[in-house]
Amino acid sequence: MKLRVLYSFLILLASTSAFAQFKWPEDPEKKKDAQTAYTLYDDSYKQGDYDGALPHLNKLLEEYPDLSKSIYINGIKIYKAIWKKEKDVAAKNASAEKVMSLYDKRFEMFAGEEKKGIDRKAMDAFIFFAKDGDKTRYILDLFAKTYELKGDNAFYPVGRYYMNMASIAFARKSGITDDEILGIYARTTQHIDSQIAKAKSKNQNTKKYDDIKKFIDEKLAKLNLIDCDFIVEKLVPEFEQTPDNAELANKIFVFAFDGGCTDEDWFVQAAERVFESDPNFGVGKLLGARYAKEKNYEKAKEYFTKAAELTDDNTDKASVLKQMASMFRIEGNKTEARKYALQTMETDPTLAGEMNEMIGDMIMSSSECDAQKSQVDDRARFIVAYSYYQKAGNRLKMSQAKAQYPTIGDIFTANKQEGESVFVGCWIQKNAKLTRRPEQQ
Repeated sequence: MKLRVLYSFLILLASTSAFAQFKWPEDPEKKKDAQTAYTLYDDSYKQGDYDGALPHLNKLLEEYPDLSKSIYINGIKIYKAIWKKEKDVAAKNASAEKVMSLYDKRFEMFAGEEKKGIDRKAMDAFIFFAKDGDKTRYILDLFAKTYELKGDNAFYPVGRYYMNMASIAFARKSGITDDEILGIYARTTQHIDSQIAKAKSKNQNTKKYDDIKKFIDEKLAKLNLIDCDFIVEKLVPEFEQTPDNAELANKIFVFAFDGGCTDEDWFVQAAERVFESDPNFGVGKLLGARYAKEKNYEKAKEYFTKAAELTDDNTDKASVLKQMASMFRIEGNKTEARKYALQTMETDPTLAGEMNEMIGDMIMSSSECDAQKSQVDDRARFIVAYSYYQKAGNRLKMSQAKAQYPTIGDIFTANKQEGESVFVGCWIQKNAKLTRRPEQQ
């Protein structure tokens, strides 16, 4: 009775359009056998009972290999699930090899299937065999074939896997050449750029593609294959033609930074474009330092200020403020230098000693502030300098400042008394408590 019900079910199933599309054996007995095996397999598969589906699947694969491409597609899913949960290394490898053989048999039995599934096969091969040095060339060749068959229509993560495999091959000294790696980089970049453009045309979010593009760029940069000549010959001419190309600017920035080409004018232009498209603390600080070095203080201040605004980390913020203080000191703008020195120590108190010493040094060297009105007025700035050195805890410079105090004779001549307040003008703008030079005590 049970067999009769199953047979009736098979007849009903065979009449459906999906089941009728299968290539059943012409021999009635074999057809019935194949339909029974498929029904038992499919029932277990749909219930997630892969162990129960396996014997029926293997029977179909062995005895009816051209029945349907679905037995290969779902068979791959079953063996991948087995591979994932398998703990024994030998059994795990056997499951991985079975997956590869199912891809190969599917491609052999059904026209057009290789083009459809080659990218999935290549990525699975990476997952299974990337740690196996003997499989290095096998995996690389699968990715190469993927692009040969599918071009930019390959599944979007392919480039990430391919570039990662190229990096692994390079580390293994497997025989992969620099030119081959650069070729892989160019191909994967073209692919992901195409995917990004397609997503943008549909107003779709591009983050998942952008992340892959960043990964590919970083992988190449870490291999140290890109030198300054490569950037100048291959990338800079294109950037000069398309200076608004933020992606290209970022590529130039990353490669040049890693390659030590940061002194070139094109690097600054690329960095500015990168900062414009994606403002961040690091690039802003770098640009500020570059312009400060060139004595373009207005531009330096612009980028330093923006950098400070882009971070909530007080250590980072203070590092920029400190550079601004130093920059304005070099420029000779002591008012601005002091302003940023004070902001620096307020932001990061650990720098208070260094900044107080800087202010003291500027005061000590400010002979331009001497009005030559009297020795007391002109030497009062050394008393102010002393106070900053005292805050910095620099005893040597405190002593040097004291040595420049007005003498008791100077104080008497100016008709003043010790302890009296004297205003120090110029950029210093501080009151000093009049004190005699130590040797006069």
